[in-house]
Amino acid sequence: MSAQRGSLVYMVKQLELALRPRFLAACAAAGMTGAQYTALTVLHRRPGISSSELARRSFVRAQTMAGIIDPLVSEGFVRRESDPAHGRRILLYLTDAGAAALASLDPQIAVVEDLMLADFDDTERETLAELLRRARRSLDEQGHRPA
Repeated sequence: MSAQRGSLVYMVKQLELALRPRFLAACAAAGMTGAQYTALTVLHRRPGISSSELARRSFVRAQTMAGIIDPLVSEGFVRRESDPAHGRRILLYLTDAGAAALASLDPQIAVVEDLMLADFDDTERETLAELLRRARRSLDEQGHRPA
């Protein structure tokens, strides 16, 4: 363990604080909130999940997800379908319009990522992405909540 316990946690938080306003501005320029963008990206990767699963993967409470999803459904970016295996369960899917909205935001998100990684070469970018995935997996294996 390093002599500066918690310094990585501090650096990750500092990165998040620097990244967040740029990310939110990119989303706002496209008429979307950060939470809506996150929900759309999750649905792009995992079509047909429930609202509660989408909430977990979008880092919000299940109760909050309705306020995020309802405008996306109204805009035609997300559709709801009954789960044929469970009559009362509703599954969520990204529509073609939702995929187009995500695609239109890709250039702005790429600008934010490029700013963040300006001093990194391609190999370092790939290494950082893999290290972050591994760190996330390590935490996931222990569960989302501390013991």
